[in-house]
Amino acid sequence: MKFRKGIYIVFFFVGLTLFTFSLMPFFRNFHDDTFWIMTIVSVILMVFCVFALLYKPKDKIKLNAKYERKRVMLSRPEYNFLQLLREISPSKYEVVPQVALTNVIDKKTNTSYRNELFRVCDYCFVDRDTFEPLLLVELNDRSHLREDRQMRDAKVAAICADAKLPLVTFWQDGDLSFQTVKRAVLKAILK
Repeated sequence: MKFRKGIYIVFFFVGLTLFTFSLMPFFRNFHDDTFWIMTIVSVILMVFCVFALLYKPKDKIKLNAKYERKRVMLSRPEYNFLQLLREISPSKYEVVPQVALTNVIDKKTNTSYRNELFRVCDYCFVDRDTFEPLLLVELNDRSHLREDRQMRDAKVAAICADAKLPLVTFWQDGDLSFQTVKRAVLKAILK
């Protein structure tokens, strides 16, 4: 970058020298036909060099990893369950998938960071008119039997209970019939 700036400075002074010579009377007397060409070229050269020296391109953000867009947001069972949830009172409720707790719960104390609110719940029932969050729904698979996932689920449940936002959990290998799911969802929302 310093080398490039040095070149622009040299060319600026070349343009300045040409411009100065083009204004001298003795140069005009000997080279009257090239006076205007030399003046215009020198001015253009100086303007270009000043612009190049003062121009600062935006810094590019450097990433330390490679990123790729996901092909789908939801697995096939999660998508099918979303469709089932959307059949429950579609005129009253909207079902939003993949909702972070921070989108539906505010932390009222400053005792620590808000990291625990960046956990994601599978679905959120919201009022269709006001978009008020009414209920969080989790659809668990066998990975939720691991100890680390159970700790995470317990933390999410405790946060939701403290925020007075109901949380209902279903298991993929459990009873996911429409009537069972509808009954559990409406019971939790209408509490």
